[in-house]
Amino acid sequence: MGFFSGTYTRAFEIKKAERYNAEAQYEKAVSELKTANPRFTELEMEQQNVAARIAIAAISGDKKALETLRAKSEEIAKEKQKLLGGTTFPQIEYTCKNCNDTGYINGKICPCVVEIAKKMAYKELSEEMPLDTCRFDNFDLKYYKDKAEEGVSPKKRMTQVLKICREFSLKFKENGQNLLLLGKTGLGKTHLSLAIANEAVASGSSVIYGSAQNLINKAAGEQFSYSGSTEVIDSLLGCDLLIIDDLGTEMSTSFSQSCIYNIINTRILKKLPTVISTNLTLSEIAEKYTPRVSSRIMGSYTLLQFLGADIRQQKALANMK
Repeated sequence: MGFFSGTYTRAFEIKKAERYNAEAQYEKAVSELKTANPRFTELEMEQQNVAARIAIAAISGDKKALETLRAKSEEIAKEKQKLLGGTTFPQIEYTCKNCNDTGYINGKICPCVVEIAKKMAYKELSEEMPLDTCRFDNFDLKYYKDKAEEGVSPKKRMTQVLKICREFSLKFKENGQNLLLLGKTGLGKTHLSLAIANEAVASGSSVIYGSAQNLINKAAGEQFSYSGSTEVIDSLLGCDLLIIDDLGTEMSTSFSQSCIYNIINTRILKKLPTVISTNLTLSEIAEKYTPRVSSRIMGSYTLLQFLGADIRQQKALANMK
């Protein structure tokens, strides 16, 4: 699914573990140093005592005492360095030097957390779908013929569709645009949906991708669990980009109709982009869904009609030959 609200929670847990590990390694190094050089501990205590006395001397204005104490402090520092044998005192090696593994910089989420969440989302999406193999650069237009179909050349139409989807992936946050990918099975709707998801995840956006049936099942499981959790529906309503695959294959119930309307309508009102792919025609969408659902889809989505012959069948025939 990718980038449910829990994704960032898990990312922060990773940062917390990294910070704990860095500090534990530091404490271990310091402990080993002091065990090997007991005199080092004595010097540190002396240095702390001198530092306190320097502060008192500075406040009282006793310049002579201040000079003497500063000289003493320098002697201690030199002896400590001598004990180190030319090496440096252990330092805490945080994974991220910008936030010191706290996950925040000036109250804002550090890019390192975003990067962890992005990788987690990519992994989760990849486990469900072949995200790494569905990209814009390997969407092959050779499978679409020049011969006119429905008065239009499939290759010409799909060249335009590819261009629109690529531009959408770059600017979807700016205009809240929605896409409806229409067409028979095997024409590349899922490929381009995943290509869009790929680009969105790479940019650090929160993306949820799933079939209509799976998304409805997750929402229903939460709704009727009596757990009080709203993580799934909150994520569906609030993620940067929602991609619903195979709309129309889900079981039609009063809950599914209500859930789909809520998702589509809320995201339109929030100007949050959604991509829907379906094998249904516009007339079939109007028949299957309530007027409220079909009206919002047809009135607020850019319709992209996929044309051509089933690519899976073409590849299968090519392999047989």
